[in-house]
Amino acid sequence: MKKRSALVLVICLTCGWPVAGCAARQPARVSASVTAADSRALLRLDLERIFADTNFAAAQWGVEIVSLDRGEILYEINPGRLYMPASNNKVLTAVSALLRLGPEFRYQTRVATDGEIGDGLLRGNLVIVGSGDPSNAARFLEKDPFRMFKDWASRLAQMGVRAIEGNIIGDDGAFEETILGSGWEWDDLAYGYAAPVSALQFNENLATIEIYPAAVVGENATVKQFPVEDYFAIDAEIATGEAGSDSRIDVERGEGRESLVLRGTVPLRKEAFRQTVAVRAPSEYYLRALRQTLAAQGIDVSHAPVKTTRAADNKSLNVLWSHSSPTLAEILKPLLKVSQNLYAETLARTLGLVERGEGSFAKGREVVEEVLRGMAIESGTYAYADGSGLSRHNLVSADLMVRILRYMYRHRFFPQFYESLPIAGVDGTISGRMRGTRAENNVHAKTGSIAYVRALSGYVRTADGEMLAFSMIANNFLVSSRAAEYVQDAALERLANFSREKR
Repeated sequence: MKKRSALVLVICLTCGWPVAGCAARQPARVSASVTAADSRALLRLDLERIFADTNFAAAQWGVEIVSLDRGEILYEINPGRLYMPASNNKVLTAVSALLRLGPEFRYQTRVATDGEIGDGLLRGNLVIVGSGDPSNAARFLEKDPFRMFKDWASRLAQMGVRAIEGNIIGDDGAFEETILGSGWEWDDLAYGYAAPVSALQFNENLATIEIYPAAVVGENATVKQFPVEDYFAIDAEIATGEAGSDSRIDVERGEGRESLVLRGTVPLRKEAFRQTVAVRAPSEYYLRALRQTLAAQGIDVSHAPVKTTRAADNKSLNVLWSHSSPTLAEILKPLLKVSQNLYAETLARTLGLVERGEGSFAKGREVVEEVLRGMAIESGTYAYADGSGLSRHNLVSADLMVRILRYMYRHRFFPQFYESLPIAGVDGTISGRMRGTRAENNVHAKTGSIAYVRALSGYVRTADGEMLAFSMIANNFLVSSRAAEYVQDAALERLANFSREKR
């Protein structure tokens, strides 16, 4: 009984949380030090209170927190139950790719021709054979998505090419024709985060729509698109609202193959409203961007239409050069830190292509399941429906996530994985969270965020330097997502301050 009184007193004095009878009871005198067993008990009591937030009384939490240095479970709530993970699903994809492909893996894109170069002409087709490289994007090309194509134009010019007589052909046969994830919701598909996947990818298969308000309230806004001019046919009815009002833009697919319908309002202001939208035909988008760049760099492509194929005749091709992507270790950083869906979907198909000879999600899933079996995670204990977590058909448990984290902690590729995760208060999707606490620049963790789901799984070091792995997944709540993040952040701050030492 005396130990119970001591625990209650410590909670009252150190946390400032109300405890029934705390103010009225005259507590027994407590030792200035707390034993290691007491510190663990206090931690569990504090975590119980944090996760007992009444905002989530009708929701579900799946939680597991494990000491990686001691192999001890510090706290858990329903660790074996299945939950929608949202983008925590990217951890399964990224880890599988890292373990099977290795951190130095690079995509190869071949630039070839079936003709000859002479007298300033490429007499024949310019053929681009893709393998899924997702890095032909501004984030990897010093903010210029056309930079790689500009380099290609320079190389062609150095070979004496001033004009192309044949077609500009893109071979995207390395990946299956299915370009969307299983279970993706139809009202997501127009937006940039739901960009389709292809073996030829430019600017992350999305365009940016910029909407400039008129100078007078009630007048129509002006719409522009980047980076490929006039790629989309846009039907826009967007009014200019009062200054300080909210922006409301609805994006829908139009009847044409690459058409958009935009409706809504933007407030009277100087800045443009920006919205990313997904293309429907990524290979065609890639080729249109390449053709536009070649023309801008002085190569005559006026008689060179763009075409796609799924089976270029490799025997008749003369490879002019091969372009190498950044390493997988570099590609994993935007995949995990900013939760880039396209990169995850690409890697799932790349696993199928490299490991099974077929660039399909089904074959990639076989590889992911094989990797997880090596971690004692059996198929049938989870559902892996897409590579990114955008699908609501994915199901994982907190225990599964911690098993992966535990396995990676002992693996030689752990540094690459650990540095690819968002860092609290520093970068990625948790750059604004846990600032000013011991968890800042300490927690490395992957977020997961779709409607009614907030997940966070990763690593945190305690005040003693002990490494913990954790997974905290909330499903089916109706309060704001920030409320779920507050619970996660409070738990991680408590873990970052946890100490087993006598103080």
